[in-house]
Formats: sequence, structure tokens, C-alpha cells
Amino acid sequence: MEINYLQHSQIDKQKWDSTITNSPNGLVYALSWFLDIVSPNWDALILGDYEMLMPLPHKKKYGISYLFQPVFVQQLGVFSKDDITIGHVQHFINSLFTNFKFVDIQLNSSNPGLNQSGFKIRETQLIDISKPYVELYSNYSKSQKLNLHKFNESGIKLVIRENSSDFLDLMQEMFYSKRIKGIRRDNFQYLKKVIDFSLDQESGQIYITYLENEICAAAYFLKWKNRVILYSAMNNKGRKISAMFGIIDKYFQENAGKDLTFDFAGSNIPGVKYRNMGFGATNEVYYKVKVNNLPIPYKWFKR
Repeated sequence: MEINYLQHSQIDKQKWDSTITNSPNGLVYALSWFLDIVSPNWDALILGDYEMLMPLPHKKKYGISYLFQPVFVQQLGVFSKDDITIGHVQHFINSLFTNFKFVDIQLNSSNPGLNQSGFKIRETQLIDISKPYVELYSNYSKSQKLNLHKFNESGIKLVIRENSSDFLDLMQEMFYSKRIKGIRRDNFQYLKKVIDFSLDQESGQIYITYLENEICAAAYFLKWKNRVILYSAMNNKGRKISAMFGIIDKYFQENAGKDLTFDFAGSNIPGVKYRNMGFGATNEVYYKVKVNNLPIPYKWFKR
């Protein structure tokens, strides 16, 4: 069957969300409400009668339309109720390059990688928390247990918040202090919309820790179907007392035994990956696709 390029106004969002919801590899990032926030004019590639889908978040710069991965969105790519083969991925990627000369996106872990330039491995860490907490804790590394002891002895206070402001303030402070490039003010504005929507739908939770009445770490947990995605923020004080270890452990204590997969949402950063694996997580691979087929002098275009 032919893959069709649909502009935003042509997409049947009811059919779209039905396919994402019923796909084994469906992710909250790919639901229409989420995409409407992070890339308001997203288009799509659709095979058949919404049997296989690929969202296309796009922008335009210097008159050049290009595909990009929205900030705070880890995986998109091809989604389907059926198995996705390497042939399917190749077919969709070929369609991408027909419509865009510059592509910088990330697929999902159910999309096989292609043996061609532009494909790079990315990693995330997952843990099944459907087991009793005692069993989860028994799989923690020795250093993880020491970090939890440090957290518990610190006198830290953990609370659950009903609004996003403290979490977002701390996250912005963290990114600016690390001088991380490529994140703009409007990225935090759309993350706020995502968080506020999920809080209204009771699919999001925010945990915040205080030490001596000063916020030091916070986490936002986004739940959809049986997957929980972690967004975290921390300052130096929180880092010194291993606050994020304590927050994650607290979430496990309160949700152990439920049919949930906890997604640490990365990372490729060795230290963060080490922390995640220390909880007993497993590593999962997905692919980043970055291809620049622009002619000179646009070859050095940066999004």
C-alpha cells in the first residue's frame, strides 16, 4: 500500500489516536493532544487506513522545511497495531527524504535500525515495577542502597504537588546552570501545558523534595496505559544528598505491584545510565536519524 503524506488539517485525529492507543509500541508522545502542544502544525505519513503512522513535527527556517525532534520528547517514529519490519521503516524513511532534505528525529524502540548513514543508536532504561517492592529493592545495587541511606538520613521532606510551577522553575534553573544549548523558553511553556493537562487528567504526578525549606529536587511522572515516564530536575544541594534516588525509590514504594513499566527516559550519559541501571533497570535501544541532503550553501544549516 502507498504511504500518504497528510497535512495537519487532513489528519483524522480520532483514527490517529485509536491506532496509537491500540499499538503495542504506542507512546504518549505520539497522541494527538501531545503533538498538538509540542508541534502545533505537525503533519503525518499514513499507510492505508491509519494502519501504520509516523508523526512529522516540522519547522521552517530560511525558507527550508525540516523535521525535528521536539525537546522533552524522547521517541516518535513509526507506530502500528502490527509488527513493524525493517522494510516498513525503510519505506517510511524513503518517504521522509522525498518530502524533507533535512531530518533530525528519533524513532522508537520497536523500529528496526537501517544499515545506512545517519542512523545512530540511542539508549533508554526501563524497569518492570509490577513486582513487590521487597523484590525490586533486592535488585538495587550496593551503591544505590548507600545513596538511599544518605537520602533518608538527610532530614529531607518529600511532598506531592498539584501544580507545575515549582518543578518547572527548578528544571529551568538546572538547564541554565549546565548551559545546555538548544532549549528555549517556549520549550518550557509547552512542557507546562503537557504537565497541566496530565494533572487535570490524573495521569501525571509531581514529587518535590525540600531541605531546610528550600527545594532541592523534583520529579514529574507521566503515566499513560502501563508506562510511566520520568522527567527530573535537581540542583547541587539535591545532588549532594542523592535526592533523585530517594524520589524514584519513593515512587516505587507507592506503585510496586502495579502493572507498570517505569521509563527513566534515558540516558546515554554514563553517570545517569549508571544510576538507572543501579535500580535494576534494563537497557533498551532506539535510533536517532539525522540526515542533511541540502545543497550547498545550505549544507551547513543548523536548526
